[in-house]
This record gives sequence, structure tokens and C-alpha cells, in this order.
Amino acid sequence: MSNFQVDRENTAFMQAVAFVNQTNQNVFITGKAGTGKTTFLKYIREHSYKKMAITAPTGVAAMNAGGTTLHSLFWLPFGTFVEDYELRWDEQDSHIYNKSRLFSTIKLTKQRRAILQELELLVIDEVSMVRADTLDAINVILQSVRRDMRPFGGLQVLFIGDLYQLPPVVKDAEWNILRDHYSSVFFFNAKILRDSPLVMLELNKIYRQQDEGFISILNAIRNNQCTNEMLATLNSYYQKDFVPKEEEQYITLTSHNRNADEINSAKLASLSGKMLNLKAVVKDDFAQGSYPAEETLSLKIGAQVMFIRNDSGDERKYYNGKIGTVKHIDTIQGTVSVTFPDGSEEVTVKRETWENIRYNYDKGQDQIKEEILGTFSQFPLRLAWAITIHKSQGLTFQKAIIDAGTSFAAGQVYVALSRLTSLDGLVLKSIIPSYAIRTDYQVVEFAQRAQSQSNINEILEQCQRNYLGQILMNGFRWDGLLVETSELLKSMEERNIDGKEKAIQFFQEIVKQLQTQEKVAHKFIVVLYDLLRDKDAIDYDLICERSTAAVNWFLPRMDKDLIEALTKHIEEYQIRKRTKKYVDELKAILLDYKRKREQLQHCLIIAETLSKREDFQTAMLDVAVQVKTKEKEVLAAQSADEEGGKKLDTKDISLEMFKEGMTIADIADKRGMVAGTIYGHLINFVGTEVEATELIDQGKLDRILDVIRANPDKSSSELKMLLGADIDYPDIKIGQKVLGL
Repeated sequence: MSNFQVDRENTAFMQAVAFVNQTNQNVFITGKAGTGKTTFLKYIREHSYKKMAITAPTGVAAMNAGGTTLHSLFWLPFGTFVEDYELRWDEQDSHIYNKSRLFSTIKLTKQRRAILQELELLVIDEVSMVRADTLDAINVILQSVRRDMRPFGGLQVLFIGDLYQLPPVVKDAEWNILRDHYSSVFFFNAKILRDSPLVMLELNKIYRQQDEGFISILNAIRNNQCTNEMLATLNSYYQKDFVPKEEEQYITLTSHNRNADEINSAKLASLSGKMLNLKAVVKDDFAQGSYPAEETLSLKIGAQVMFIRNDSGDERKYYNGKIGTVKHIDTIQGTVSVTFPDGSEEVTVKRETWENIRYNYDKGQDQIKEEILGTFSQFPLRLAWAITIHKSQGLTFQKAIIDAGTSFAAGQVYVALSRLTSLDGLVLKSIIPSYAIRTDYQVVEFAQRAQSQSNINEILEQCQRNYLGQILMNGFRWDGLLVETSELLKSMEERNIDGKEKAIQFFQEIVKQLQTQEKVAHKFIVVLYDLLRDKDAIDYDLICERSTAAVNWFLPRMDKDLIEALTKHIEEYQIRKRTKKYVDELKAILLDYKRKREQLQHCLIIAETLSKREDFQTAMLDVAVQVKTKEKEVLAAQSADEEGGKKLDTKDISLEMFKEGMTIADIADKRGMVAGTIYGHLINFVGTEVEATELIDQGKLDRILDVIRANPDKSSSELKMLLGADIDYPDIKIGQKVLGL
């Protein structure tokens, strides 16, 4: 499986995963520096079955998150958004957008609309820098495109960030307009969130700092509770004339780029030896403002450098923020060797590649896919005698000199201090004034809501039931099919195809059938809504009974009146003249009919799950994976049919891709499944097509085999108890396959 390791004893982390994967609830994941917000995002990216887009407010933040910018995804103009603002249409208002002007400015192509309509999860990373008016603009766009007036058009939004870090940027002229509509520019003051509260979860297990005294001071700064004694403790580390020894490898954190550049340039110039300028390789479309590393990296032997990426290899020899010294530069081989003062193994790195992506929707596979627009390749290093506080966000340092002079901006004290693992590595070049450690009271007030949600498990289970109820009702929504088919019928008059009149008559009958089915579906949705409305006394058995009856009414009508009829129509018209485009459109509609049929069958699974309340959490996981996996299999089979190829079993498809050299993560991404599903597919071939050690390392396999041999009569759950938490059930299954059990 994936090399990704997760701390499953981190309760808040696992609750957050459940909210994202098993509900449609909008969630804000926050946490102090070093609590694993970046790790959480990576985990969701690898382990969520939902069609998602990952975004961030800035180009660099988007690159680091592995996504795109909010402005790029939604084609947002740069300016101020006030939905009902009365524009004067003079130059002074040129940067102000109301709803009408917003829609006249953005370019919502058919492909862009398809993406926004099909998304199931929108991730917004580094949300501390997102403005309230930006979020309201996004909401207006989503409600319009998705034809749904629920918050964000019914799309689940996952917000990730720490509000105690860098705040949104707003100019005085912009705030003069916004102040009449918002109490602050922080995202949580967006109008759309006033009536649709977020579930807030705070990751509170700190992995960065272990110094309890330091943690207490950082917490006090966050909560506006920093005492005079705490401030005095911090300022006791003030050493104006401190000059570190080179081998101590301190990094200076400054408030401005200019200061950091001057320090790095001076230090580099003081080294003897030849300076080498290592240029980045930029291909195709990659905006300069989004470069994640220096376009030209100037290095000498002996230069102090910092890694700006985690080691993607299995050995994890370096991490984002680790500081070392350049030992060797090989321009022929294209490598840089770095040593470390702690005696850890020397690392030789090559250029790494960042991708500028945009999202596209592939209807045939029902996937949101990433299209690479351009790449940026550079050594994952930067000079590390100094860095700005802004660029230090997300990094970890053992030793740092904080030199912000008198220009501490909002949030900068906390960001700078929280980069350190302990106070032992702190040196202040300037005294921290008391005003610089005040946190915006609205941020403190909002953050305290997360701490007050003590009944989070009850909220989670209710959200899970609501989610299943929503999926159940969505299964009986016919409006999408009716609109799509009606639009095709309307377009028939303008078409020049052989057999046009017969085709018109055919679709008039199809629309009539859909209208009849839509009326029945609407009545059943009303029934479902009434059954689900009384949350304290929901009769899940009755829901299961009614849903089963409804599905059994719809399925034969869908098969005969829609799917079979349209299939025959396609067969007839694909041999006629001038019908290729028409037939392609018919196949797309047929795919939607088949997907709706699958949704109806999934409704039975969901209804049964709701009625089985004794093991709800396990059932919830089964539904999440089963529903999505089955849908992907139908789509894959449809694609195979369209290509005239042999319909492969879904496990065989995964095997073929694995034998072609693709990793499990790559196969999961390509097929739109979670990695665990692909892993399960491949386990079936252990002992025949796949070697066990291709899926699990030899040491772990030997442990499993020893325990199974010693306990041949034990069940899988009993074996797992004996093997420990690092062994999963699929691992045990591999061992059993090896032994022929």
C-alpha cells in the first residue's frame, strides 16, 4: 500500500477524516503549529473516494498543497466582492464586483462548469489568508453553476489552516467598502457561514514542540493570555550583538525579503571558492509568481542551505526546513550533496519537479482529473542563513535568530516563534513589544468554539446519518436527467442528421417517460424527507421498506423505457450518415441513465445500512467504499464497451496496470479509487501473478507468517491482536494467501 503512515491514536485526526469521508458537513480543521495539518491534507488526498479539488489562496501555497489557486479554479477577478453593491461604473469602482458584474467577468466554460457541478469536495488550504468576500463570491458561483441554493451549492468544503498565522491582505480602500458589510475580513465572517455554521476540529497533538514551558507560552500568545512574566521570559533571549558560529547553523527570520536577501548574499560572498548558478528548468505554463523555489539558485561549497520539501523516498532522510551545509556540487550529474551537524547521513539530491495543474472533468470515468499545464524543476534547496517570517510558515527549525526590528505585523510573532522546537534555540535581535503579541479578539472568539464542541462524536454520527439521507434522496432526483434529455430534444431542430424526424419522435417519447418517472420520484422524495425530518424518532425500518418498494418500481421502467430503448436507438443511428456527433451525445446520456440506475441500487444498500443501527460506524465505512467502487466499475465497463474491447473484471484491470509498472497510488488515482481498494484487488493474485513482497516488506511478512503458523486455528481478528497495531487485516490476508489458507 501507500508508504503514508498515520497516527491512528490521534483521535481528533481520525474524527476529522470521518467528517470528510463520511459526511457532507463543511469542516474547519485547525491546530497549532506542528499538529499535523499538512499531514492531514496529504492523508485526505490519498484516502478519500470523493471527487475533489485542492486549492489555496496563493500560487506558492497551492504548489505546496499540490493543487491550484482559488482564483484559477473559479476564474475570480482580483478585487472586492459585495453581492448587492450598487455600482456607479466609474473608475473609482473598477475593482468592485457585485453579483451581476462578477458573472459578466468570469469565464465559465462548459468544462469549467462540469468541474464545479461534479465536485464532491472542495479543499481550501491556508484558509487564514482567505478573505470573507472571496468566500462569498465562491458561494455565489457554486450556487449558480450547481443550481442549488444550499451553502456552496451543496458542495462540501474542507477548510484547513491556523487563524493565528498570517491574516488576509486587505487594502485601506477595500476595507472602506467592506467594513459596511463585514465585521472583519477573516473567512469565518463570510455571509454564507453566518447561517450555516462549520464543524470545527482542532488537531491538538503537537509533533513539533516537546518543551512544555514553550508550548504554554505559545498557547498564551494564541489566546491573548500572554502575561508580563511570559513576555519577560521571551525577551530574556534578546542578544542584540549575537554572532553564531558557522557550525551552529542558526537561521535568521526577518520581516522583509530585502533583509533576508542581504544576509544570504553577504554570507555567500564571504565564502571562498567558485559560485555556481543553478538554473531552474521551466516548461510550458508556469507563472513566475508561483515559482516554489529560486529560479536561479546560487551556491558555493560550504553554503548553509535548507530543504524546502520533504524527502519523498522511503528513508525520509530530510524534511522541509532541515538545515545543512553544501559539501559537493556535481554539475555533470546534476546533484548537490549536503551534510548535517547532527551527524545524520549525507544526502545527495537532484532537481525535483513541481507541477502547475488545472482540473478537468472526465465524464466517461466520472473523475476530476489533474491536467499538467507546466512544470518547474529545481533543487529543493534555498540559502538558509536567513528567511522571511512569511516564507517560514510550515517549517521547523532547531535554532533561529528572530530579527523583525520594530515591524512585527499581525500574527508574525506567533509564526516566528512557533517555527522553533524549543526555547533553547531562540535568539532575539530585537525586543518583542507587548502590542505585537495581541491576537485579534475575533480570531480568539472564533477559535474557542472548537474547544466547546465536546459532543463531537454525537455531531459526527448525526452528520453521517444526514449524509446517507442526502445520498438516498439524491438517488431519486430525476431533474438532471430530464434537463439533459430535454436540451438534446430542443437541439434536434437545428441538426442535419439522417432520420431526423424519427429521432425527434423517439426523444419526445423518452422525455414523456422521464416526466412520468420524475413526478413519482418527486413524490417519493417528499415521503423520504418527512420520514427523515424527525431526527429523534426516525423509523429506519420503514425507510428501508419504502425505499425497496420505490427502487423495485423504478428499475424495470428504467431498463425498458430508457436504457434498452436508447441502446437500440444508438445501434440504429450509428450506421446512419452524419450522425457521429449525435451518437456520441447519445452515449453520454446513456451513461447518465446507467449511473442513475446504479444510484438506485445503492439506495438499497444505504437504506439497509440506516436500518442496521447496531454497528453503524462499520456499516458507514462499507457504504462509502462500496457505493463509489461499484460506480467506478460500471463506468469502466461502459468505457470498455464503447471501445469495443473485452470487459475486464475490475481486479484484472488493477492487475494489468500494476504489471505495467504503475504504483498502487498511481492506479488508485487513475481509476478514481482509494489505494486500499487497489491493494485488495492485488491481494487476490498473491501466489500467482503477484509476489507477496511486492505488496509488503519481507520483515513484516515473516512476522505474519510466523504468527499464523504458530496459531493455525486463530481467526483474522485474533491474529491481529497478536500481531499489533502496525499490521492491518489486508496484510494478514497476504500471509494467509502465501500459506494457501
